[in-house]
Amino acid sequence: MSPLTGLIAIANGVYENYFLHLLENEQPVFLSLRFGTVMTLMSIYLWTLVVRQKTIYRYTITDSFGVVESKLHFPKAAGTLFKSISILFLVFIIGLAVFEQSLILLLAGPTGMAVVAARFFIQWTNTPQIETSAEWGSYKFVTVDRKRKIILAQETEFMVGFEAKLPNELFDKYLDTLRSLLPAGAIFSEAEMKW
Repeated sequence: MSPLTGLIAIANGVYENYFLHLLENEQPVFLSLRFGTVMTLMSIYLWTLVVRQKTIYRYTITDSFGVVESKLHFPKAAGTLFKSISILFLVFIIGLAVFEQSLILLLAGPTGMAVVAARFFIQWTNTPQIETSAEWGSYKFVTVDRKRKIILAQETEFMVGFEAKLPNELFDKYLDTLRSLLPAGAIFSEAEMKW
């Protein structure tokens, strides 16, 4: 599914509707104006919601350890939208089962999987992930990546530890705070992290 498919269907639909003056039953379903509009809108929505997904970080730094709380950023209406779509889907499946009993066996597998997914989205909440660092005294190395705005406090030379992704205005402040909290022998180095 791509916006290009939707735009091609829109162009074809406009051509068939306004230039060829085809009747609706003579038009192809997947190259119609309606299908193209729906595909384009779905692609734009999924691009903004999924592909360009942002993560919000909140840091708490104390004298003995640090805590990072991260959660995915969704629009305020996302929870309601997920739940509404799931409920509408469940109502559709129940209605289909009531009015077309012959399709029940045909839809049993895919419907079961879709009902489980719909149930998940009905109960969906955007819960944050919480990560707590070790005691500051155990960190011996700090790697600073100014290009990606990441500061990584490490217990060993391996690139594993307490990671902070900060905006420019807090970057140097956090670095100064780490210098005061970490042991005097901690090694600070600047390197580009390879992920």
